[in-house]
Amino acid sequence: MHVKALRLGLALCALSSLMVLAGCNEHPDRIRDINNNPDAYAHRDVTIAGEVTDVSPEVPFLDLAAYRVNDDTGSIWIVSHSGAPLKGDKVGVKGRVEEAFKFGDTALGTL
Repeated sequence: MHVKALRLGLALCALSSLMVLAGCNEHPDRIRDINNNPDAYAHRDVTIAGEVTDVSPEVPFLDLAAYRVNDDTGSIWIVSHSGAPLKGDKVGVKGRVEEAFKFGDTALGTL
């Protein structure tokens, strides 16, 4: 995986609208496509759907939550102002792919 793909692809961020895609006519983007071609998705709105596989502790003073979503093609971290779902939840998320930053060894996104 390219370093740039790792930087951008692992951080789908500003995805503050958590929604259930049932009944929604949008077709979700595949996480693999975002990770493999981050330049094509940079600063664009995307919709993904999958299972929450990891949840980081919330940062209350910054009003931030982060969680990882897997759609069977790959996984990506979501940074949100709307809280985080529970591990194992099936979610649909709509938001914007933004440049990532590193927090320790974990890549997260800017808002």
